[in-house]
Amino acid sequence: MNEVDVLKALRGIAAGTAMAAALTACGSSGGGSATGATGGQPTAPIVFAPDQIRTALVSKAGAPKGWKGSEPKVDLDNGMRTCEEDTKSSCGGFVAVGWSHISPTNGDGSGRVEFHLYSFRSSDDAKAAMKGLAAEERRSAGANGVEIKQLQISAGADETDAFTGQRTRIMMRVGGLVVFVKSQGSLSGEQPYGDLAKLQIGRIKKTAERKNPDA
Repeated sequence: MNEVDVLKALRGIAAGTAMAAALTACGSSGGGSATGATGGQPTAPIVFAPDQIRTALVSKAGAPKGWKGSEPKVDLDNGMRTCEEDTKSSCGGFVAVGWSHISPTNGDGSGRVEFHLYSFRSSDDAKAAMKGLAAEERRSAGANGVEIKQLQISAGADETDAFTGQRTRIMMRVGGLVVFVKSQGSLSGEQPYGDLAKLQIGRIKKTAERKNPDA
């Protein structure tokens, strides 16, 4: 599916104002479902097209102090396969996937933190994919008896599952989006994973509100 086809498919799912309203309704404590400001009626989930994924991902311009970033990439050719392989799920309602990464400016380039963003047509589709992703990452991380420890991350997502061991994995859901923040390679010392998760969620919120997250 090319970007034009994706945009056509999204027209009937959520307009920009609906996405902003859904985001505003999302609780900042990391739990609960989005409801409207009046009447408690559910609002449309956040659903991103490829260009919005590109905008929302942490970029060169958006890298925090002490880090250097990459330009976000969106997989328009094999995105579905990537989603299925990453989440070990059927990826029902899949729209698009993109990713970027940052690395310490004073590092040797062997370690980095990656940001992956998967967009789905509904919150339920995203929930199913996140469940599969979390299960696969925990299975892989705990292989060969490696101990993993639960992480408490509060970044303003609807759902969060995070742990650390040899690597750190943070899986979050915001409406119809699944966010995956993960460490790769050798990163010395403690890293501000909570702040990095908040950074990515903040960029999603600004993009949903049609604001430039790099401004």
